[in-house]
Amino acid sequence: MASSVGPEDRVTEARPRLVTRPLLLRFVTVVGSSASFYLLLSVVPAYAQSAPGGAATRRAWSPVR
Repeated sequence: MASSVGPEDRVTEARPRLVTRPLLLRFVTVVGSSASFYLLLSVVPAYAQSAPGGAATRRAWSPVR
């Protein structure tokens, strides 16, 4: 006589959470620091043009020729 194993007979182990609180905080800090870096990077050309001597460096560095 064959015995069958039903779903109620199986022992399920609780798996650890994949995304823990420290990992979630790390994701938030990485996204925040990346966003702030790229936001600041976008104003560098305007800042360089407003600096003394900006006209000379602008012509030498301009991607449009």
